[in-house]
Amino acid sequence: MRKTTSAPAPAPNPTDEAEAGGHARFPRLAAALARRWPTWLAVAFAAVVLVDLDDGRGFAAVLLIAALGYLATAVIDRPGAIWGVIAGLVALLALVRTWDVDPWLLLAPLALLLVVAGLVRGQLRRPGLFALQTPALLAFGAIALGAPHVPPGLGHLLVAAGLLGHAAWDAVHWRSGRVVARPFAEWCGVLDLLLGVAVLLLAAATRL
Repeated sequence: MRKTTSAPAPAPNPTDEAEAGGHARFPRLAAALARRWPTWLAVAFAAVVLVDLDDGRGFAAVLLIAALGYLATAVIDRPGAIWGVIAGLVALLALVRTWDVDPWLLLAPLALLLVVAGLVRGQLRRPGLFALQTPALLAFGAIALGAPHVPPGLGHLLVAAGLLGHAAWDAVHWRSGRVVARPFAEWCGVLDLLLGVAVLLLAAATRL
């Protein structure tokens, strides 16, 4: 009886393997990019607001809204609520400006009310990031209040320092996963970084 031998299997085609590997990597790359959606949203937002940048001191309001939003979210102790809190504060600020009223006349009492509520409820007495929300509001609020009332060069530097400082503050929250939702901390951190660098470049350009 004749013994039959099977034909050797064809050698793998390097081109086919490379294509298969490329197809496998593409979904992973797409998924990785999709997970960074807060970053892309911040880049798009920054591109819109920086189109007609002529006075970086106007971004002082960003510092105030961000710090107040973090404080309010800490008081209610619902990290995911930060998106709605910030949207509400932005809408409130826009409304107050249509009344030709200094926003501080409304935002300062609101901040005081939140601090009192947070201390009474105990949220702002918790150790760590919760207890640091009030000092952070005072620091960033002082920059937001002072920057529009100093010479432009100094005002730009103050706002840039405040924005870059808040970007670092966002990074701390992103890493801890506490107080505010991580996607928001990422979005706010990237936005603060881009705006801070833009204001810093504007300050350098105005001095030339």
